[in-house]
Amino acid sequence: MNFFGQLYDADDVQRRDKRRNLGQTVLGIIVWFILSSLCIALHALNAAYQAPVGRWSNFLSVLSNSALVGAAFISIGALLGFIFGIPRVPKTAPPTPQPRATTGASSGSASAPMLVPDERRLAPNTNLEDISDWLTKILVGAGLAQLAVLPGQLRRLADFFHASMPLTSEAALMIILNFFVLGFMGSYLLTRLFLTEAFQTAEESRGARLAVTRVAQDLLLEISPGASKEERDAKYESYIYTCLYLDPPEGFERAIKACLDYLQAAGDNPNPRILAYQAMAYGQKYDWERKRGATKESLASLRNSALEAIRRAVTLQPQLRELLRTTWDPNDPTKLRGEENDLEVFYGDPEFKQILDPLAP
Repeated sequence: MNFFGQLYDADDVQRRDKRRNLGQTVLGIIVWFILSSLCIALHALNAAYQAPVGRWSNFLSVLSNSALVGAAFISIGALLGFIFGIPRVPKTAPPTPQPRATTGASSGSASAPMLVPDERRLAPNTNLEDISDWLTKILVGAGLAQLAVLPGQLRRLADFFHASMPLTSEAALMIILNFFVLGFMGSYLLTRLFLTEAFQTAEESRGARLAVTRVAQDLLLEISPGASKEERDAKYESYIYTCLYLDPPEGFERAIKACLDYLQAAGDNPNPRILAYQAMAYGQKYDWERKRGATKESLASLRNSALEAIRRAVTLQPQLRELLRTTWDPNDPTKLRGEENDLEVFYGDPEFKQILDPLAP
């Protein structure tokens, strides 16, 4: 299942505007670079036209040296733009674990108080942000202190390239300034528009995963010792469904364990939807184990367990066939590709097809 992909709707207006802004920025930078390159080419053509001999070699010499200078200073500008544009991750103190009394989910007996694990025990590494902050302050301070001598230093730099390359001082200075500003602005804007969005998405995804994990930890703890079958079924159903959206292998392992615990206590009257979720958990585990080179015997056992769970679920509640077929058929028009795909690993299996799509030829 792809729950987290649904948290960020591709049609969300704000994110669509951000993507459009990013595209327009990239287009502007490309146009700027093309125009700058054309100016260099025109300058090289002019130098070749004015040369009395060796026009072709003069053209290539001016063009190649101008490109080298431009590439060097666009790289310097891009590095500075990246340093100035690195987004900041808010630094918040992690919450202190609090003791909480829990009750047993299966036995109904009270257990000792349990410490809730610290969800923020892994904090983002901000070393690059710290370095960016230090360098930004140093560069701004040094730049302001040397502002009065900056024009003279630029002229000396242009004269250096004029003396060592077939470029006039004026042309070298314009190439330096143009490509430095291009690199700085392009890198700064792309860092702010793309990297900030990437950091924000990572933080939001992390928060969503923590929230889902917290829900999964708490659902079964809410079952009281004297809970009715309907209440226990509802709690287990919500818990197992939530586990299916956790990262593998933790998610499907917890779902399978909860299903087995529930079925052992439920006897001959299980909740059919929990059986359907059990099949999905086995499908997730089958796909996980297959990609990691599990043995044929192990995969066959998982396949048979999923098939038996589907058979029992459909027998008890035939309406579940539609739900299970959605997660089994990759061509189902009611879902997006890559979502609700827990049972797709069994799509070519004739026994699954006989249960989930009996009318198909």
